[in-house]
Amino acid sequence: MFATVMNAVFLLATMESIGIPTCVQIAFCMSEVAEPYILRRAVMHLEKGRVVIFAVGTGNPFFTTVTAAAFGCAESSIFLSSQN
Repeated sequence: MFATVMNAVFLLATMESIGIPTCVQIAFCMSEVAEPYILRRAVMHLEKGRVVIFAVGTGNPFFTTVTAAAFGCAESSIFLSSQN
């Protein structure tokens, strides 16, 4: 889970360095790094033209962090995923 947050913060820094307004939302309290996942706040960011990165997990075995991100993105009506 921490690696997911680290990747999200790296992506945030990269996108902001080229002028793309971005924010990261995570599923647990880590206020120094990112804001907590709140649907209303995510939608507000999207309406302001920001990219919202969901760095979240479900806390359940056999589910990847992509599952939780898909839940958040489904609530926000958009889902873009990048994996290797």
